[in-house]
Amino acid sequence: MSRYIDTLPTPAHVEPKKLIVLSAPRTGTHGLYNALKLLGYKPYHMVEVLAAGAKATRIMREGLEGEIGLGKPYTRKEFDKWFADYDIIIEMPFFMLRSTLKAYPDARFLLVQRSPEKWAKSYENTVGKLSVRTQQFPFTMLKYLDGMIHELNTFSRYMNNICTKGAGMTEEGKENLVEHYKEYIATVKRLVPPEQLKVITLEDGLGWEEICPYLGVPVPKGLDWPGRNVPEEFAAIATPVIQGGIRRAVMSLTTITVGIIAAGVWYRRAGGALPMLSWFK
Repeated sequence: MSRYIDTLPTPAHVEPKKLIVLSAPRTGTHGLYNALKLLGYKPYHMVEVLAAGAKATRIMREGLEGEIGLGKPYTRKEFDKWFADYDIIIEMPFFMLRSTLKAYPDARFLLVQRSPEKWAKSYENTVGKLSVRTQQFPFTMLKYLDGMIHELNTFSRYMNNICTKGAGMTEEGKENLVEHYKEYIATVKRLVPPEQLKVITLEDGLGWEEICPYLGVPVPKGLDWPGRNVPEEFAAIATPVIQGGIRRAVMSLTTITVGIIAAGVWYRRAGGALPMLSWFK
C-alpha cells in the first residue's frame, strides 16, 4: 500500500533542526512544547498532529509502521517533508527512534527521563485509557466511518502492544510498561553519543534554567514555565478530537442510511419489489 507522505511534494525550504527531543510522552513534553513556543521556536508535538487531523495522523502511523517492520522506514527525505516548517521535534522520535537517529546523526538531542514507575502510572491514566477506549465499541465500528478515528485506533493499538509487550492494560501489561520504559531510556543512552545528548530527570526539575543554557538562549525573566500535562489536561486535549470524530462518523452513517432509504423508495416507486428478509418471514 502506498504511503501518504510519498504523495507530498518536496518542500522548497526545510527549517534546520535546532533540537530533537527523544523523551517519551508523559515526561513533561507538553509543557516543554509550550515553553519552546514562548521562546520563539517552532516545535512539532502530538498537539500538532491532533490539530492537523487524519492526514497528519496517518503520516505518524505510517512512520511507526516503518519502525516496527510493517512498512518502509522513514528517512531524512520523509522527515523533511513532515517537519519542513518546524525547527524542533518532540515526541515523534519516541515512536520511531532508530529512524530519527539515522536521519539526524549530527543533531542536538534532549532526553527528559523520569521514574519508570511514575511514567507507567501516568501512561496508564492517560494514553493507556485512551487506547483501551478506542479498541472498544462504538469505536471499533466508527473507525470505518471516520478517517481520524481509524488512524487513532490503529496507532493506539500499535503503541499499546509495543509498550505493554502485547499484554495490553492488564496487570502483566502494567508491569511491562515499566520494563519497556527502562529499556527505551537505556537504548537512547546507548545509541546517542554523550556529547550530543542532554539528560534531565523530571523529578529534579524541568524549567528555563535546565533548557535555555543548552539551547544557548538567555533565561527569560518573569516568565513562568508552562504547567505539566496532567491527566485532566490530557483529557482536555484528546476529548475534542474524539468527539469530533464521533460527530463525523455519525454524520457519515446518517448520510449512508438516508441514501439507502431514498434508493429503496425510488426503486419501489419504479415498480420494483423489495426483498423479504428471512428474519421478517
